[in-house]
Amino acid sequence: MKLSLIAGAALAVAASGAIAQPYFVRGDFNGWSNNADPMVQTGPNKWEYTVTGMNPGQAYEFKATVDDWSTNAPGSNAKYTADSNGELHVFLYDTTTHGDGWNPEGKWRLGYTDNGSHDWELMGDMNGWGGGSQWYLTDMGAGMHSGTFALAAGTYQWKLRSQGSWDFSLGDDFGNSAANNELVLAADALVRFDLDMEGGRWATTIVPAPASVALLGLGGLMATRRRR
Repeated sequence: MKLSLIAGAALAVAASGAIAQPYFVRGDFNGWSNNADPMVQTGPNKWEYTVTGMNPGQAYEFKATVDDWSTNAPGSNAKYTADSNGELHVFLYDTTTHGDGWNPEGKWRLGYTDNGSHDWELMGDMNGWGGGSQWYLTDMGAGMHSGTFALAAGTYQWKLRSQGSWDFSLGDDFGNSAANNELVLAADALVRFDLDMEGGRWATTIVPAPASVALLGLGGLMATRRRR
């Protein structure tokens, strides 16, 4: 199995002249041990890699790591499906201070190209972990997915999952088996949930609404809350 470098890119050189720490994509596709080719730096704190030779349509777990595993992302494994060419393009953002208003903050982020394998839905205390089409996010293109929902005041544990299936989910570190995210609302609100797959990040935003516009469906949102 070969992991291909991005053409024309080169390893970054630190101010001291030393070569920056190389990172590797490891996963089910290479026995979690292949170091044949390092990831390539393509921007500030941004590294990329294309995994090739995979089985089209097959799901794989993976992460980015340094050689000795002392630092890696995500802490829980990522999981996604190889595209029709048997490839998976991976992005690593190796800073713990992103400062962009998205999460996870305080951790490295690992994202991957959205190949359309599946879409996403919101699962959590707000819907009794039952999901359904009314909780689907909309595919906005370029790996962006978004959905806005009316929620009552309260504290919610939640995740995003592949529509109708727990085979793929995204938790607090963007990994497939990560812990729940948490949302605390002091008052009833419209909340937008945004997902950026390439960026390995998610965000929740309170959507301003005229006071005269009633929130829809709040009566059915106070489902019994349980932690998944």
